Parts: sequence; C-alpha cells; structure tokens
Amino acid sequence: MPDPHSSPPAEPKGSDSLQRRLVAVGSALGASLGALLDHLPGAPHRPIPLAKGLGVNRAVTSNLLKALAQDNPLEVLHVIPGPEPLRKIAARLGDGSLPEALLDSAARAIDAFDLLIGDEAGTRPALDALLAPYLPGARAKLELASRYAVFKGISQLKGVQGELWIGTAVIAPSPTDPQRLDLTWLNGASAIQRMRPGVDVRFSYRFPQRAGKPSVTELELGPGDDVTSLEQFCANPPARLLARSVGDAVHYHLPDDILGPKDKVDMFVVDHHPASMRRFADPEAGTGVPQLTALFVEIAIPVANLVFDVILHEDVFPGAEAQLYFYDTGYNGVANVNDRGRDHERVDQVAPVESLGAGASAFETEHLPNYLPMLKHMAKRHRWDLAKFRGHRLNLQYPVLGWQVSMAFEKPLPPGTGE
Repeated sequence: MPDPHSSPPAEPKGSDSLQRRLVAVGSALGASLGALLDHLPGAPHRPIPLAKGLGVNRAVTSNLLKALAQDNPLEVLHVIPGPEPLRKIAARLGDGSLPEALLDSAARAIDAFDLLIGDEAGTRPALDALLAPYLPGARAKLELASRYAVFKGISQLKGVQGELWIGTAVIAPSPTDPQRLDLTWLNGASAIQRMRPGVDVRFSYRFPQRAGKPSVTELELGPGDDVTSLEQFCANPPARLLARSVGDAVHYHLPDDILGPKDKVDMFVVDHHPASMRRFADPEAGTGVPQLTALFVEIAIPVANLVFDVILHEDVFPGAEAQLYFYDTGYNGVANVNDRGRDHERVDQVAPVESLGAGASAFETEHLPNYLPMLKHMAKRHRWDLAKFRGHRLNLQYPVLGWQVSMAFEKPLPPGTGE
C-alpha cells in the first residue's frame, strides 16, 4: 500500500469513465443553472434575498451559489443541493420570464444528476463518498462525519465516552547504552463519563516486561518507584480506578458510583522504559527497505479528540520525517509497520502529522491545558532539557475505537557505516 504522505491510493478499475461522467454532470449543472441565475434580476445574488424570491430554504440557495462559484465540476457536484431542491428552483423560475431553452437545459442537467446518483451511488451521501478520492476537502469532511457517527454509536453501545485521549511518547538517548534509547509513555483520557447505568466501564493498558518485573502505573506506585503521581494535573477529579493485573496487562474498571454527564474524571498513566529501543538500523539487513521505528496508540474508550505526540531528542532519528499509518487490527492484533504482510489491514485517512518544532512551549495543546506542566514535571524527573526535543503531532477528531495509529521514523545507520 502507498505511503500516506505520497500519492493517493490507486483508483479502482473503471474510475476513468466514472470521473468523466462526474465531470460532465457537474459541468452541465454549473453551466445551465449559472445561466438561469444570470438572467434572473438582482445579480449578483445573495443567499437570503434569493431564497425569499424563490420561496426556498436559505441553506439551499447558499449551497447553490457556493456550488456555482466553483471552477472544478467535481466541487460543483459535492456542494450543490440535491435534485429535488434544484427542480423546485427550476419550477419557480419557469414562469415565462426566462428563455425556454435555458430552462430545458437546466432540467436535462438536473435529470442527469438524479440519474447519476441512482446509477453510481444510490444516495446523495454515497455520491459524496464517490467524490472523496478526487477531492481532498470533500474526503476529509466525509471521513470526519463518518468518524463522528461511529463515535456517537460506540459511545452509546459501550456506555462511556471522554473528551480527549492523550498518547505521548518521549524518546531520548539512553545514558547507559549509546546503542539504545529510553522510551517514556504518557497515556490517558480526560473528562471520562459513564453514559448510562449498569455499564461496566473498563479499559486496559499493556506493559512490556523489564528485568523480570512488570512495569508500574501511577496507581500502583510505591516508595522507590521511578515515576511520580500526575493527579495534581487533573482538571477533573482523578479516576478512582479498580485495577487488576493479568499477564502483561492491567485492566481498569470505573466504580459504579461514577455516573452521568456531571461526573467526569481524568486518568493518566505514565510508564518509563530505559534502554528499551534500538537507536540505529541494522547495517547487515540491507538497504532495499527502510528500517522503521514506530510508536502507536489505541484509544481505550470513545473520545472526541486524540492528541498523539512523539517527542524526540535532537540526537534521535535526526532529519527523519514522521510517517503515519492507520490499521484495522480487529483480527490479527497489534501491527508492525515493517511487516508488509499487514499492509492489507491499513486504513487510508486524511490526517496530516504536524511538526511542532523544538522547545517546551511548542508542545502545548488547547485540548489539555495542563499538558505542558505534565511534560515539565516528567522532564524534571528524567532530567530532560525540553529545549533539545522536537515534537510531531497527530490531532484527530473522533478517532475510531479498534484502530491502531502508528507514527514511524526511519532509523539511521550506526556512525561510521553506510554512505
């Protein structure tokens, strides 16, 4: 499958003829309806006066005028009202004051539009889905609307939702091994709430084993542990979670007395893995395929926003650009971006990664006011100089529960090897 930052996915067979039909219908609609309005007194038209004059809804005239202002016929199709509102407008204009030829041309274009929907899509929303590969703006709107519908449905089914899921990976050179990297994860959710009674609200966090000892969480810390509590940074009361360890995972349950939109809680988990990642590519592996290191998040509950940050020390993967991968992992579990056998599980999304630049202030986010204080707190504990770290961020509305989101970077060869 193609890299999400390169060319769009290959179009299906027959798409050339489909695109020609879409362009033809969009062009005919734009030309014929534009000619009608040009002959109508009062040009240039505004949505409200035009709506009053035609006796239609202002939203209809607003979308019509917006569509007719487009140069791209596919944008015309995406924005223009449906066939029935257009027929209503044409009927109101057919009072004898406009040339019959213009009315006939508009009627034919509207009929062709209606036929296009029936032949190629079935419904108007399905037509927008057909247009999405050709129009990045339309595709982004379609994906957002679809993810929102999933969020609303899953929230009701699961009986829980949150405002934000935060997933932050901070990577720094290991002070004990120049070939390795330290990884520190901050994961959690803000404004978690139970939507209906009788629902077991639970989610899990998986920890790698290190030195024969399971990793710890903020809720399990004792004297001598190496991560301090983040409860002081919660905007809502910290979640009183009931935790149970099973193998390398900890399963959390929200107590039954947390219920309703007024009962919101925050939960953050921090885990530190010293010398847990390879710093350099394997020079013996060949140069045909880049060797990638990927960090990933999987939201545990439905949330309105995902902020996924990878914060890299200046000496970690210097010059590497972030590559984003979405996987539907419902069948095979966690996917490795280097495994080409998992490419068929990738989901193509319009979701650019933002380069935040370097320095603590670059990492702020409006979604979590206490985020920067949390990072500074962690930096003090682990002796990071945040001025030497750069950030990469995915900010995604309504992430899909059950999808894995990976951010990958190409590993450099060890010093003194390669070109």
